[in-house]
Amino acid sequence: MNKFISFFCLLILLIPISGCSHAEESDIGLWASEDCKKVSEAAGFFLYTSGELLKTADKERKAGKEKKSEKSYAAAMFFSELSENSAKNFEAFCKQ
Repeated sequence: MNKFISFFCLLILLIPISGCSHAEESDIGLWASEDCKKVSEAAGFFLYTSGELLKTADKERKAGKEKKSEKSYAAAMFFSELSENSAKNFEAFCKQ
């Protein structure tokens, strides 16, 4: 009888937990396709901007403008990271 009561109590405790995990799965949804398109376009824009800033930084370095070049490289890195984050968000919320 003691084993039965322990098993029954454990079962009673696990039922709400299993119900909650199922509810969470159904609440998780993908983003709307228009939002996914915006995130994808943003990732592309940030990557393009990063590339253009790298070109600018190279030109500035060749012209002897070291400080300006370093700022352009830092900005290129910033936009590259924005692109990476956008791509990760797209993969997480838009891919099926």
